[in-house]
Formats: sequence, structure tokens, C-alpha cells
Amino acid sequence: MKVCLFSDVHANLSALETVLKQGESLGADEYICLGDIVGYGPNPNEVVALIQKTVRLTILGNHDNVSLGRENPEHFNKHASAAIEWTRNILNEDTKSYLETLPYIESTDEYYYVHASPKSPADWFYVNSLDEAVEAFEFFHQDFCFIGHTHCPSIVVEGADQSYKILDENEIILSEGQRVLVNVGSVGQPRDRNNKASFAIWDTEARQVNLYRVDYDIYNTQESMREKKLPSFLIHRLQEGR
Repeated sequence: MKVCLFSDVHANLSALETVLKQGESLGADEYICLGDIVGYGPNPNEVVALIQKTVRLTILGNHDNVSLGRENPEHFNKHASAAIEWTRNILNEDTKSYLETLPYIESTDEYYYVHASPKSPADWFYVNSLDEAVEAFEFFHQDFCFIGHTHCPSIVVEGADQSYKILDENEIILSEGQRVLVNVGSVGQPRDRNNKASFAIWDTEARQVNLYRVDYDIYNTQESMREKKLPSFLIHRLQEGR
């Protein structure tokens, strides 16, 4: 089976539509969203409605939780706070009801899905370095762990000898004794100086993971954000991928 995994859509409908189409063209059998459906972007209700139609599972993200008023946005910068306040005011009841159902994790013997870090899913720890990735490996036993949250895609491999490496490549076929921590990046607001939407395809039979980037209509999203008077900083950063 081929699984299309993505994260951090952040109410960017144009980017989500493009990723779903690209996933279909790559033969995806199911779609998994690793959280932060809303926040920052201009189309939270439309994005949630599309995800409800197409995605088997969505994991809870911190922006999703804050948008429901279940957390205080005290750690958000002023631009993120302004956007989440706007989001709270525009969410319809169907969207809220869906967000309220989202779990912090899903795991089986084969995989572990979480928005931030498996270390403590409800505390939203970032995995930004090799040291933080090595620590994260201590909190799951599966061969495959998929995360988002940082908006920067990466693949970290634990070897059979318990050595650790961040891959330069965007692809891995897992060998016996290896485990992998995959950050699928961000659909709606990449921050690795690449403005293309990011996602992963996991071939469960081949034990292969590929990271992909795809162009989407950034201008359309920016225009929608301007119309809704979202912070200009958030509008400009989409073009810069930061």
C-alpha cells in the first residue's frame, strides 16, 4: 500500500488541493494528515471540509488545539496570534466538531503518527536537530515514525548498530534492523527556504519512503489572505519559504 502523508496545511487550500492531486498521480491508496490543519492561512473551513472527504486519519496539531480555545497561544508570535484569533472567529460548527475529534497520536506495531515529537505529544516539542531526533527515537519502538510541526522535511535513520544519520537524500528503503523518523514538512507554509509544498509517500510493502516537493498557486493563497486582512508578514513569507 502507498500512503501519502502530509502535515501543517495551515488553511492553505491551494497547496492542499495540489498535494492531494500529486499524491493521486503517485498512486496513493490513502492519505494521512499529521496536524495543524488551520492557523495562518485563509481557508480553514474549506480545508477541513476537503480533508474530511479525502483523508483517512488526521492527527491533532497545536494550532488546531489553540483554535478550539483548549490552549492559550502564549507561545505564538504576534503574527500567529493574530491569525489564530481570526481563525477562531471564522470556524464553523462542523469544523470545530471535526477538530475536537482529532487524536494526539495513532500507532500500530508498524508505525507511529504524531504531529510534534513522540517524546510527549501534547507538549509540542520540536525535532530540529540530530540530538533531538535521537532522543525522539527513545519514545517509539516501531520501524516508522512520521511527524511534522517544524515545517522542514527530513529523514533520520537509526542503524542496526544504533548509529544515527540525517539523510542528504529524499528517499530511503529501510533495511533490516533500521528504523526511521520522517518529518514530512509542510503543505501550506514550508520554512526551509523552499516555497514548494512538501509531503511524503510511504510504500509499506517496499519499506520505502520518498519526500516530494510540488509547486502550487502561491499567488492565489496570498490574494485570499490579503482580502481577509491577515498579517502581511504571513503573506510574504509564503513566497520566501520561511
